[in-house]
Amino acid sequence: MSREEQRRPETDPRLADRGFLANLRHEYRTPINHIIGYTEMLQEESEEQDFQDLAPDLGRIHAAGQQLLALVNASLDVAKVETVGIDLSGLREELRTPLNAIIGYSELLQEQAEETRRDSMVPDLGKICSAARNLLDLVNENLVLTATESAESPIRPEPASGPGWSLQPAAVERPQATVFPVTKTGAGSLLVVDDNEMNRDMLSRRLERQGHTVAVAEGGRQALEMVRSEPFDLVLLDIMMPDVDGYQVLRGLKSDSTLRHIPVIMLSALDEMDSVVRCIQMGAEDHLSKPFDPVLLHARIGACLEKKRLRDQERLHLQQIEHERKRADDLLHVILPGPVVDELKATSTVKPRRYENVAVLFCDIVGFTAYCDVRQPEEVITSLQDLVEVYEDLALRHGLEKIKTIGDSFMAAAGLLKPLENPVLNCVRCGLEMISAARVVPSGWQVRIGIDFGPVVAGVVGRRQYLFDLWGDTVNTAARIESHGSTGSVNLSRLAWEQVQEQYTARWLGMTEVKGKGYLEIFALYQQGLLWRERLGE
Repeated sequence: MSREEQRRPETDPRLADRGFLANLRHEYRTPINHIIGYTEMLQEESEEQDFQDLAPDLGRIHAAGQQLLALVNASLDVAKVETVGIDLSGLREELRTPLNAIIGYSELLQEQAEETRRDSMVPDLGKICSAARNLLDLVNENLVLTATESAESPIRPEPASGPGWSLQPAAVERPQATVFPVTKTGAGSLLVVDDNEMNRDMLSRRLERQGHTVAVAEGGRQALEMVRSEPFDLVLLDIMMPDVDGYQVLRGLKSDSTLRHIPVIMLSALDEMDSVVRCIQMGAEDHLSKPFDPVLLHARIGACLEKKRLRDQERLHLQQIEHERKRADDLLHVILPGPVVDELKATSTVKPRRYENVAVLFCDIVGFTAYCDVRQPEEVITSLQDLVEVYEDLALRHGLEKIKTIGDSFMAAAGLLKPLENPVLNCVRCGLEMISAARVVPSGWQVRIGIDFGPVVAGVVGRRQYLFDLWGDTVNTAARIESHGSTGSVNLSRLAWEQVQEQYTARWLGMTEVKGKGYLEIFALYQQGLLWRERLGE
């Protein structure tokens, strides 16, 4: 049966029986009178003993008892039932709310009285709690049965003087309220969401006594705003609320990637299985029916907080793993070119390859050894570090891959892993800026640059420390041209010069004998671009 159908006024032959209605009304009023009477006596005692800290909660219990009495008198009035009928399901829910408040506040006061050694008040508080629980059981069972039993088997509740209404705490089968010590162990930041002020106050105070930090929200909209602005470890969420109900709030939390990790315990005066199942299916961690058994409440909140703590540790661990992975990835990109890193991560190896039409550049500081002999190591390394950082930026800007540094020598290549229209042209432009950069650093170094153009073999060597390197005659020739070239210039082989002769002029250095290579033509290209005819003596 749907909730809408359940809320329709019930029709039952017994409701026309004045005797039945009178008996039902009497049975409901008896425990209510006990609640009000014992509360009034406790209020008098608290005034006599100057127990001012107990007065507010006793006032709340008394007000809830008066509310119960008014509901029973109005709803079970014979004349009213005969004229307009009665909504049994609605009455059941209306009675449960103040009953839950009475049970909650009386249990809190019992705990408080036991802790402060006000032993004289404990028995009467137990009687109030016992009467409220027995009335709640009768409401839960009797109103449902009234709507479903046949007229031939009318309900006959036990009389008020019978054992069912015993007010002695020892005679009640339910466990008495357990006093939990205030401890921060396993405590968390909790949000209580309920449109009923007494429910919020009662539950939040109970949770605070268990050591938790508690915030409250009066409705679903406020709850969603609070969880988006404050961190919470757990949300205790009432289902039935007027503006945005608990189902909608739960759906909003679980659909938000930044909030879905917050565990939610659903609270309801309804204990229908379909409501419980729906909450769990929507992502709730647990479901509690009002009134709360304090032992069960404590245990389930503790379990939810422990699960969240473990999930938070897992998320932190995964974040640390991701951070370390990124650090390792960044380190690989420092050591190796980007495409090489991608291949290494994908296949755990880098296949050696032959690359055609690659421009190889070597840059070396002239007189570096003599410079080191007359300066402190710290000064040498600092100056070298500054220059290499500038060279790395220049290489990146001009599309070159830095291969390595060897002492004061800087090696780079163009057209290797990224296609370029004219790799030699990129190297020349970069080399000219490298010459200028070396002159303006505090050390005022002079450098010499050598470039060759042709095929190379590239790959990664080493197992403990990766090194991406180039091999082949083009590499060797570029190194020889640099060492035999002119200081302060970009020195090119014949093959390299042919790639840029339309863009630059250069000085021909003639045929230079190079160890292991025989005679090589070297062309020196300066910043000012000397005329090509100068090599002919014109």
